Amino acid sequence: MRQYPHVNAQVFLGDVDVGPNPKVNNLLRSYTEAKYDWILISDSNVRVPRDYLKRLIANLEPGVGVLTAVVAGRSARGLGGLLEATYLNTFYARGMILLQWIGQAPVVGKSMLFQRSVAERFGGVRTLARYLAEDYVAGQAMRRLNLKTLIMTDPIEQYLGNHSMRDFWLRHLRWGRLRKSQAFLAFCVEPLFSSFFSGILGSIAVNYFLGMPISVFVFLHLLFWWLCDALIYWKLASSLDFNTPFVWFLRELLAFPLWVHTACGNTVMWRGSRLKLLPGGMLDSFCEEGRELSHLGSICGK
Repeated sequence: MRQYPHVNAQVFLGDVDVGPNPKVNNLLRSYTEAKYDWILISDSNVRVPRDYLKRLIANLEPGVGVLTAVVAGRSARGLGGLLEATYLNTFYARGMILLQWIGQAPVVGKSMLFQRSVAERFGGVRTLARYLAEDYVAGQAMRRLNLKTLIMTDPIEQYLGNHSMRDFWLRHLRWGRLRKSQAFLAFCVEPLFSSFFSGILGSIAVNYFLGMPISVFVFLHLLFWWLCDALIYWKLASSLDFNTPFVWFLRELLAFPLWVHTACGNTVMWRGSRLKLLPGGMLDSFCEEGRELSHLGSICGK
């Protein structure tokens, strides 16, 4: 602000308690005081280039409700951080690209550009405080308004830093249980799209019909899967370290145990609090029995 005094800018401190989602509580003051209609939410661990806003605007097109971005994990340290980067730069990036291809691009809160006047049609940011994944629900609400969710062509960089294995596990346990609460059927078939599970099924089929040894097929299958993921990883992170293949292999090994752990509960740890998730991603602590949220098409039950 000192460097650019001609730019009309303010810093807001403090939150407004409107629900159990602390991020929405933190955003609400600046959201309501914003001078213009266009709102950009960008997390503090995101690193953006100087022309970030120009790149965002260049992706806008008619009928877009929210413009978001694929997240590229950078500057990871520790085994948990390296696993986190591998998850972001392969599994989640691949999933976001696939969902956009079928017209269901998910919204990621790391970068969200939208119009406040449009968001007010479903109740605005305040309404999202009832949900743990406010970004995902915002995308759903926009699509119910017959507006598109769109991913910009350039990824945004997230600074990861040092993560322990416990940090990594709890974070992706939370993300997994969010996916389970929001899209249960898709979560149930998730293992079929992992490299190990699909490789085992494929090796049995190929061995039965073509007589190829199971070990040979599994090796070729994992090698091809790694090459595809490595291409996405290199595109997002701009580099591959010597340990990247080993971290990727460990992540693939952990995918099924993490999925099983995810399937065995509906509570998550977030910022030191244990929260219970209801179907649709609503937080139990904000739930009122029998209350229907008609503007988002959700029902909160016990």
